[in-house]
Amino acid sequence: MSITLRPVTADNFDEVACLPLLAYQRAYLASNAYSIAEASFFPHLVTRAVYADERPVGFMMYAKPAPGDESGEFGIWRFMISSDHQGKGHGRKALELLLTEMRACAGLRRISISYLPQNEHARRFYASFGFLETEIDEDGEMVAVLSCEGSVGAGL
Repeated sequence: MSITLRPVTADNFDEVACLPLLAYQRAYLASNAYSIAEASFFPHLVTRAVYADERPVGFMMYAKPAPGDESGEFGIWRFMISSDHQGKGHGRKALELLLTEMRACAGLRRISISYLPQNEHARRFYASFGFLETEIDEDGEMVAVLSCEGSVGAGL
């Protein structure tokens, strides 16, 4: 099965917006529809549909630095795989693809992501990509950072 990332468009919006989560996960993530709407108002937010072959199975959104921000910090704001496709390796492949896309962006220095401190699955998953926990933020979430100094897009 081939995993790819594609832009969210009018053609796939309905399918991506309605991807299901497990009941307990709904409390931790904004809906895909909300995230897609949010991105329509903020051009530094980038949305991606995760496809398994020709079927959408997930959603991702990341933030580039806002205009005028030269920090080089990008953030993964949303990352979900539909409940019926979890545990199949799709999330791992999707994150690999997203990190590759982000590393090609000009000025990238680091990528951050946050999750609940008690989420051991997230802790292990992101650590396996090199993310290092740095702090608990004002919302009580763990912030983990991946240093990207020297990436393809860094400093371009």
